[in-house]
Amino acid sequence: MVGTSRRWGFVSLSCVLLAVAIAGSARGEAVKGQSRELGIQFEVKGGATWCTPDVVVALTATKIDAFKPEALAFIQMLGRIRAVVIDQCPSVERISFDGAAQNRPVVSIEMTRLTKWRRLFKIDSQTRRPPCPTQEPAATECGKRVDAYLLTHRVMRGDSFAETELTTVLDEQDGAHAVWVSGEVIGKLTIKERNELAGRFASNSELAEAVLHGLADQCSREGAVHEGMWSETWSEGSDLAMRGFSCRPPADISSNHAFIVISRGARFYVFALLDRGNDTEVVKRAAQGLAHAIGDAR
Repeated sequence: MVGTSRRWGFVSLSCVLLAVAIAGSARGEAVKGQSRELGIQFEVKGGATWCTPDVVVALTATKIDAFKPEALAFIQMLGRIRAVVIDQCPSVERISFDGAAQNRPVVSIEMTRLTKWRRLFKIDSQTRRPPCPTQEPAATECGKRVDAYLLTHRVMRGDSFAETELTTVLDEQDGAHAVWVSGEVIGKLTIKERNELAGRFASNSELAEAVLHGLADQCSREGAVHEGMWSETWSEGSDLAMRGFSCRPPADISSNHAFIVISRGARFYVFALLDRGNDTEVVKRAAQGLAHAIGDAR
């Protein structure tokens, strides 16, 4: 079954995306071919060096109405292309499809490893960003979700995040701007404008301390014990603040928290990680790995 959603321009992919090879393709060759059923030709861009983490596939048709991103046949075609791209280029992180007809752009969509190739996201052909409304306040809130989408995809790459899945993104119903799962750890990214915080925090460390003590106080109010507070501040290359602690209820397993605060311009970015269990080092290792990735992505 294929689910669809108009929210923020993505549709879900399901088991129809089978690893079906395109005839004539072999490792190292350019991926190209056509769908006679849809009247669409396709070819990866980039020539002999097309295999990069971000692959772009050109789709061309004579008729504009050949591009129907919510149609099953169209989704199946993209799934077959995806399967061959991954087979020939295992390091790919993102596959973008640029559709054109009569020498005019018609649609640009993408799928990503971080969402386990399960969704199609509509993007602007020029900015390469998912579209947002132009009227406030919706434009600002959507802009945060788009920034979270782009940032998580830039940071969470490679073998270190092979088991990570971005489960919630571009969803105005969720309080966080992005949510992911990596093993037993659940992560959330929330973006705050500095003026939303009334200028109370001049640095990443100040906001991180406030979040730490706020969560610890909440733990105490709920009748649990907070323990094992720790902190790290990185200035080389990333300028981020990292904090963590454990919240231990009287008759339950501990909730182990870690969070990272970075800032860019007028915005703070708060990455919150949660793991439930007796090993408090699990979430700390996850936070340190994420912190390294954030530094590498800058």
